[in-house]
Amino acid sequence: MQAHAAEMPAFLVDENPAHKQFFQARDLFNLIGYLQQHGFGVFSIRESLQAVSRCRDGTLQGFFLSQAQAWEAIRMMNALGVGVVELPAYPMNQPGQEQNQWLIAQAQQHDLQIEFAAHARCVELDIYAAYQAGFRRVHLYIGTSKIKQATAGASITRMAEKAFESIALARSLGYTSVRISTEDAFRTTLDDYAEFFTQLQHLLAQHDLRVNGIGIPDTVGVSTQEELGERISILQQVGIPFDFLECHIHNDVGNADQIYVNTLMVCMRLGITMLPDFSILGIGERNGTIGLSSLLESIYRRLIQLYPRKMPQIRAAVRDQLGMLPTGELFVNAYNTADSYFYNLLSRNGFVFDRSPFSSNTEYDGSGVHADTTMRAYQLALAEGRHGQAAIDIGNSAYCGALPLYDMSLRTPVLACFGCGKSNVRFWREQAQLVRRPTQAVLASVERLQAQLGPDGAFAPEQAQDDNALDEYIARAIRFLSVQHSGMTHQEAMELVELFYQPQSPKSGG
Repeated sequence: MQAHAAEMPAFLVDENPAHKQFFQARDLFNLIGYLQQHGFGVFSIRESLQAVSRCRDGTLQGFFLSQAQAWEAIRMMNALGVGVVELPAYPMNQPGQEQNQWLIAQAQQHDLQIEFAAHARCVELDIYAAYQAGFRRVHLYIGTSKIKQATAGASITRMAEKAFESIALARSLGYTSVRISTEDAFRTTLDDYAEFFTQLQHLLAQHDLRVNGIGIPDTVGVSTQEELGERISILQQVGIPFDFLECHIHNDVGNADQIYVNTLMVCMRLGITMLPDFSILGIGERNGTIGLSSLLESIYRRLIQLYPRKMPQIRAAVRDQLGMLPTGELFVNAYNTADSYFYNLLSRNGFVFDRSPFSSNTEYDGSGVHADTTMRAYQLALAEGRHGQAAIDIGNSAYCGALPLYDMSLRTPVLACFGCGKSNVRFWREQAQLVRRPTQAVLASVERLQAQLGPDGAFAPEQAQDDNALDEYIARAIRFLSVQHSGMTHQEAMELVELFYQPQSPKSGG
């Protein structure tokens, strides 16, 4: 009882301890200390850079941070006591890899306490590239839902084997922290979820290996606390050991802050370390994971809802609990400064976003991997004899599950130019019914780009016959040029695509 009395905030001292709201308020308030103890969670620059929304000129684009701006964001997060920054580590994005390397070196030079995590597929190339860039923490992910199994042509057992192989490789290279995440945890059936982790744990135990963390992402933001609890229960039943869970919840339907807070409280009561993901001002593909200030303010708002007449006392208690930073600045003032910095960046970039779940950016998907999943689901439906709107609905439901299925064509990936991938390029050219130009024309276009792309301009002549290699080359050029010019319109990207692809002639249409 003494321990509980010591944790009790001043605004509860004169409240009736038999009331239900008393215990809710006490746990909510203690959650602030829980978050501080675990470094608040994972600040995902990767998630923020996948933001897609309207620019003031009406085009749809991704959000970009220069090297200096990314460094300032990292410096701010370190000052606030944030434990982990997650960066995009896609190996085909050489400028991005070089920036990651520079940011990690800067942090070491300035003796920052923050850790850097590479967001990587369960693919050898990703894991090697991230290690070479200086990462020693890797956040691996793999899709386990039925649609992922079908499109990959792999069973849940093979998915577990692939995850194990990636974890074993990461350990052999010397990564000090390895997280494995089922990328689509809430589109994976509970039976498959249990089978995946059962198989994975069996392989890990056989080879005396373990993971540090497990990610449970909800990439459309429709999970409930009970559903997330079911997955935690499965992990406990399987007996897979971990040091932390990581929770990644999109805000498509506007309930991410509620689910984050509820989940954190469950984990705090169970004695489990839960690291929430958060992003710059809650931006991200469609509506991203929430911002740190949104998470903390959600706790504050819920306390006030429980005791509305005690707003001044609650405000003072939260401010005191968050405390003073080593710099002598109040924590609440420092994160307000960080938010102001990010708002100014958005404004200067001409980036307009709306946190409403039904704003324009919910009707589009600028992420290559998400657009790819949508297209694969659609093509799978066609192969199974579905046609028309039925096939479109299946395609849409593969990734947008939270959203109303508008009577429209497949969700169109817009130009998230700084994170453009070959899946985007393939979608654009297939939608426009373009075909590859003759080999000599392709090679002439490559030659035009060589000087601008530098080392990234390498292209073997035999690749001119390979659509996959060509799409990757075009995506690389879009990423490079968009960073160079601080943005690119969709029309400019299509002009680049059309250097290599052309409309089908009546004869070739067959």
